[in-house]
Amino acid sequence: MAEKELISELSDAQVVQDVLAIAEKHGKKLTFEQADKLFGHILQTKSDTAALDGDTLEKLVDEYFA
Repeated sequence: MAEKELISELSDAQVVQDVLAIAEKHGKKLTFEQADKLFGHILQTKSDTAALDGDTLEKLVDEYFA
């Protein structure tokens, strides 16, 4: 359940500060640079090309929060 909530919140992030706040809420400390990189990846997963390549928010959550 927590993972689905995290994925939902990350998909709604509008700026890097949102990613930082979401990560902290879920017990993960990220630097601004890490959050910026994650935010870029989040935006990439929303493209049609990423979907075809298999890039998903679930994979990002596993990579950053596992």
